[in-house]
Amino acid sequence: MRARSLAQKRKTRWGRLWQWLKVPANIFIIALVILAMIRVATPDRDAEIIHELESQEVVVRGRLYEDPDLEDNSYRVRIRDLTLCTGENDCSQVAANVFVMFRATAITDTLERGDAIAVRGQMRSGFGAFAGSIYRATVISHTKSDPPDRFLQIRNWFSAGVEEYIAAPESSLALGYMLGQKRALPSALLQVLAITGLTHIVVASGANLTIITRMLRRLFSRSRISALILSIIAVGFMVGVIGLAPSLIRASLVSILALVAWYMGRPVHPVRLILLAAATTLVMSPTFILDMGWQLSFAAFIGVLLVAPVLTRFFYGEKKPKTLSQIMIETTAATLTTLPILLYSFGYISLLSLIPNLLILPTIPIAMLLAFATGVLAIFFAPLAELLGWLATVILRYHISVMNIFGEMEFALLEVEWSLWQAAVAYAVILVIWVAMKTKSKTRLLEVNIVEWEHERK
Repeated sequence: MRARSLAQKRKTRWGRLWQWLKVPANIFIIALVILAMIRVATPDRDAEIIHELESQEVVVRGRLYEDPDLEDNSYRVRIRDLTLCTGENDCSQVAANVFVMFRATAITDTLERGDAIAVRGQMRSGFGAFAGSIYRATVISHTKSDPPDRFLQIRNWFSAGVEEYIAAPESSLALGYMLGQKRALPSALLQVLAITGLTHIVVASGANLTIITRMLRRLFSRSRISALILSIIAVGFMVGVIGLAPSLIRASLVSILALVAWYMGRPVHPVRLILLAAATTLVMSPTFILDMGWQLSFAAFIGVLLVAPVLTRFFYGEKKPKTLSQIMIETTAATLTTLPILLYSFGYISLLSLIPNLLILPTIPIAMLLAFATGVLAIFFAPLAELLGWLATVILRYHISVMNIFGEMEFALLEVEWSLWQAAVAYAVILVIWVAMKTKSKTRLLEVNIVEWEHERK
């Protein structure tokens, strides 16, 4: 009774502040959206400089802002904070991103996020969020980050602990779940993930943040302020460890906003949250709108927050679906909202993606928790780390078995290449059906629990 009384007082206190801030907050969101639209529409002078250098031999110096991808002895890196040189004294500073591909050599043995690198090659046209690209580049120099990236050092220490007690490829999959490290995954497993529609579980996105914050809220269920502070610290730490991928920036921003609203005990309309997150990330970097990870992240986010509640209410009414049914609804919703982008960009989709998702997703939090404990205990208490590593391996091996079984069913890959207008028509159709279902089911989006406590479900 005392806990309920305190919760009600907190809700009332924050409710007054919420009402006072409601109008200014709406004005702020509208202004931010307008600013984001202006930023996106404004010509990028730095990108134009790179376009003018296409087909020319250039020297590019910059810093890696994401983990390098190594496949078939070739690196694929993303470089920013650029210095472009076409001659000995003809150099310019450019605030843009360039994609570079080169063969691995002794110079690049210890290449990591944050390192400075200089390459020479022919500038070509860019794609997505990249203003330009260089293939078959020659590496001139490689300098380690100074001062070193402490978050990266922690991640490497933790990864080594996981790999010591969980064998490959299970350890690679565990690190993909926790840290979004796709580069450690074997190419064969990456291909299986694509065929089965499970790539989303090993990318830096909202999935791992959601699982971590839910765990913390359950562990500290008696103190909302403790759960809030620790969850925000965990989100910040994850961003530092994983890096500033566009999809992770979106996910971390949404997680923090939703956590604050949950602590205040006030509902947040999902549309406001989506607009605020999208506008904030685009003001930070207008090129995010061209980034495939950002696009798919927001499309899936819209599916879970806007489409899934309508499907739930339409098919279940006032009843609460079981866990597997909820996973099926959310997976279907995210698949629907990302489908047009996938067909436009890649030209194929897996027809059986729902089944492996249902078989794997419910046990991912357990695998993550066991693998996390293994990595932390590896240096402190080896016997327990070995036991937890074995338990994690059992679950991870089950995941890989499911992936391999469905990955062999290549007949389930439907190849359909869509143009931009076909993708736009598909979204229009989805919108019309969504509005009709929302109207018929009388779904109130303001009632959607963006952050939900397990004990509050009961």
